[in-house]
Amino acid sequence: MHSPQQPVRRSTRYPLQLPVTVRAAGREMHTQSENISVHGVLLSSNFRIPEGSAVELAVAMTIMPDAGIVLTGRGKVLRVKPRISGDFAIAIECKRPFGLARRVRTPPSLTWHTET
Repeated sequence: MHSPQQPVRRSTRYPLQLPVTVRAAGREMHTQSENISVHGVLLSSNFRIPEGSAVELAVAMTIMPDAGIVLTGRGKVLRVKPRISGDFAIAIECKRPFGLARRVRTPPSLTWHTET
């Protein structure tokens, strides 16, 4: 009997529900992670981001997303799955592993300063 195999993952997923800011197509959206790995994130979002879209991510490492350290990354949307609840599960793959940044709020938009 043939059994389908799951694809091998590049890195371990961690079930973390953290605030995530997503920039895509000139818009900034606030979502939440369901799980995260070094190379990507699964988001729970009220906003649909089309598959293939290029995105920038900032994952807040604290309960207060306006202060402190964030993980930043750039990547693309791999999958979008509508849910019965009306929101979307959005899988994003990063081009390279997440990096650390300081989050600074400057009017009128959010700025991320990458640590060197």
